[in-house]
Amino acid sequence: MSLLSESFLYKIIKFLGGIFCRLPYGVSLGIARGIGFLGFFLMAQKRAVVEANLRIAFSTSRSRQEIRHLTRQVFENFVCSFLELLCLPRIKKEGFEKTVALEGKENITQALSLGKGCIFLAIHSGSWELASLVGSMCEHPYNIVANEQRKAPKLNELLNDYRRLAGAKVIPPGSATREIIRVLKANEIVSLVLDQGGKDGIPVDFFGKTASMSTGAIRLGLKYQTPICPVWIKRETNGKNVLKVFPMLTLQTSKDVEKDVMVNTQKAVKFFEDLLRVHPYEYMWSYKVYKYSTQTEVLILDDSKTGHLRQSQAVANSLKVALNSKVAKQARIKTQVVEFKYCWSQKVFAFYCLIAQVLGFLRKEGALRIFLKANCYQSLVISKPDFIVACGSQVAGVSFILSRTWPTQSIHILKPGVLDWRWFSLIVLPQHDKPSGSSFKRLMLTKVALNLITVEYLKQQEEKLLLRYSHLKGNVRSKIGVLIGGNTKGVVFDSHQIRLLVHQLKDAAKHFNMDLLVTTSRRTPKDIDEMLTKELRNFERCPLLIIANDSNIPEAVGGILALSDLLVVSGESISMISEAVSSGKKTIVFSAGGNYTQNSSSKYDRFVLGLNQQGYLLASSIKDLSVTITQAMSQKAFVKAVDDQTKLLKAIEDIL
Repeated sequence: MSLLSESFLYKIIKFLGGIFCRLPYGVSLGIARGIGFLGFFLMAQKRAVVEANLRIAFSTSRSRQEIRHLTRQVFENFVCSFLELLCLPRIKKEGFEKTVALEGKENITQALSLGKGCIFLAIHSGSWELASLVGSMCEHPYNIVANEQRKAPKLNELLNDYRRLAGAKVIPPGSATREIIRVLKANEIVSLVLDQGGKDGIPVDFFGKTASMSTGAIRLGLKYQTPICPVWIKRETNGKNVLKVFPMLTLQTSKDVEKDVMVNTQKAVKFFEDLLRVHPYEYMWSYKVYKYSTQTEVLILDDSKTGHLRQSQAVANSLKVALNSKVAKQARIKTQVVEFKYCWSQKVFAFYCLIAQVLGFLRKEGALRIFLKANCYQSLVISKPDFIVACGSQVAGVSFILSRTWPTQSIHILKPGVLDWRWFSLIVLPQHDKPSGSSFKRLMLTKVALNLITVEYLKQQEEKLLLRYSHLKGNVRSKIGVLIGGNTKGVVFDSHQIRLLVHQLKDAAKHFNMDLLVTTSRRTPKDIDEMLTKELRNFERCPLLIIANDSNIPEAVGGILALSDLLVVSGESISMISEAVSSGKKTIVFSAGGNYTQNSSSKYDRFVLGLNQQGYLLASSIKDLSVTITQAMSQKAFVKAVDDQTKLLKAIEDIL
């Protein structure tokens, strides 16, 4: 802060203090509430922080309207507390008892009777600066440790003058520990705060999520057996404050000091948490309470498309790894299925989002109530994510609205429909979908569709498949994994072509002394299922045939990818092809239509041919499959490994 701006602010505060000290106290409080009410509407960024903190703490116990009302009360309470600080000269002149009622004086006497001083443990709640009056009201020496406003020394001295006026002795931070020990040995009172532990605090649970809390008071209490009395100040409806000193905390002790610090800090936090549940608006929720939390919430918006969900889960898993490695945070992942009320709701909502990009007042969480089913809306309302992950245009609008309402980062996979990309923290897009001329800076291009395939995932899926089909455990022959999909938009499977495919696979298995591990899809036509059963069920080189329409085995694809040495995959499923090439195994992709042509207009064919040109797979017509398998089994055919996960991890780290 410049000297000029500090001087100006100093004079403004002194001027306001002089005015409020001359006005009737009730009028001053009324003006303060009015200023807080205006601040609630005008300070949008600060309002978002307060509301986000309140949502984390109370979303499961209070409605959205109640949280909104509490947010306004927080603004009003803060201004009232600041006003009372400015009015301290008048409060002292008229007598502290007219403004503050002291309860629990006997607890102070009992604590000091031990001769080891007393620590008042407080949080930034209510009119905490007025708590300094306790020294004058209980007639015992009272000390506070005040953080310095280093950028504004004149303002810092002004605040300390007000504190001294209330009867407190101010301990400068530089000599805090040594001076605190000295005054405690002199059997005096020292006030310390529990919250806002910052980087030096320890993370303990605070309304269901870890927050950094200061351990100074607890450590002193444990080391010197100094009694610790929680102190709480709250404003009554008549404007008067009640300052309550509670009985001494009973501290748990053991041989493990750090464990004792953690347990007792959590105990103290729980004490104040119970008070805040009754008076939530008293707390200073305007600072980033959970900035140093060790926990992060990741919300996946699921549009009920399995391929989209897998991509979202892949991003969420990479986000989890990045958070743990870069900022030492543990991520909790929650999935919410997005359900629209009616068939037309989705289209109308897309138009609504298009308009909301221009008209900011439409970007409200409450608007989702109109379009989403009640249970879906309620689940979203009580969510408290730090990150939103979504895939596909259907859920892009929901992510857009929520990330504008909450201070959260949003990662979107695939094109977000009508929405401008700038609304998202990161866009993840397969390279074949990138629009020409796009210059969006926070764009991460993948070679294939994102998926869950990692070394760890394949190992888990292999173990599950072997547990289900134990006869595979002793099979040491090399294996060809075969993934056969089914009909989809623009692609119809021909049973004669698939029969030709099977015959070539059987010949290859015999020639190369390999086994076939085969699975179909729920999209596979019934006649092809029947043909595969007839051809392969009793074939001695096919120890595994899974017909998905008869028995859908969750670990079928992952297990086959893990066990196989060579993969043969149908080319109509981008997600299935992506999983295959991500496994690190040589992959042959055959055209369900029979042949691949360079001028094909199918997005599936373009995807396969693009990866074939880049050396990530081998594209083959069905009639040439035997030749392609022979090439793949030779050392001449080299296939590159896809490493989208590393690139994705780097892109996510860049936005943290």
